[in-house]
Amino acid sequence: MNHKKIIVVGIILLGILALFMTVDYKNKNGLNGQTVSPNILYLTSPVNSLSGKVEKIEGNAVSISSQYALLQTAPIAITVMPNQPPVMPTPQIKTITYKLFVTDKTQISQPASNINYLFKTITPSGAPGFPTASTPNLTVKNIKVGQYITVNSQDDLRTLLKNTFEATMINLPPIINTLNGKIVNITNNTLTLKAFAPVAAAPPMIALDTAPPTPQEKEYTIYITQDTEISRNVYGTNMTPGEPPTPPKPEKLTLADLKADMRATVYTVEDVIETQTLTALRIEPVASTSPLIKP
Repeated sequence: MNHKKIIVVGIILLGILALFMTVDYKNKNGLNGQTVSPNILYLTSPVNSLSGKVEKIEGNAVSISSQYALLQTAPIAITVMPNQPPVMPTPQIKTITYKLFVTDKTQISQPASNINYLFKTITPSGAPGFPTASTPNLTVKNIKVGQYITVNSQDDLRTLLKNTFEATMINLPPIINTLNGKIVNITNNTLTLKAFAPVAAAPPMIALDTAPPTPQEKEYTIYITQDTEISRNVYGTNMTPGEPPTPPKPEKLTLADLKADMRATVYTVEDVIETQTLTALRIEPVASTSPLIKP
């Protein structure tokens, strides 16, 4: 009889211990009894932020795809063939598509563009007592298909069953607003610049069999306004060995100083990836002189 009691008590204690361990495991992993996403294999820790590519925009709903690599737990098997370099195994990559909703509470931000003015002074945003350029409020209309964005949410993505959630913050990538090329033509207040199109930011993961995009040379129409600064740094023509170089002097130019076949760097208002018709904020032609060292 005593043996039966001991066995029953032991079974009860084991059951209580198993229940305690289960509850403790869920609490440590932040789930607290919530439903678990089918993507839990790829999202192994609390996730309230993700980066992905914008695939579709429908009203205030934005679909983005994000890639995750399956963690390798087994030993990595390397294939070795005679007279061939070793072949590493291809990691398993899972693409998960989420639909996020933009509401009135969603904050959308984008890094400011940096323009290297030589004469114009731009006051940083938020400096008290000084006028600043107005920053437009960004909305879902500023999000573009193909962009790689970062999204924050109050929801733990591990608990999502339908891969839909409300975004609390969206960070857009900075625009690419710099071109470097050759002036082809100048007509009135418009110049044509031939330059290689910059390549947009690469995604977090690229398939091994995918070749990187190749830059292509294009012609851009650049409009010059009264706010466009045309300037460059001019260096001294002589340098004496053993003496520090003379600092460059900023030189302010006009439209008449720009000539065809000149090389120039153009800073624009618009994103040069999205359009070939641009408004110049600053034009920096290549200086005609460079430092020469005295013998």
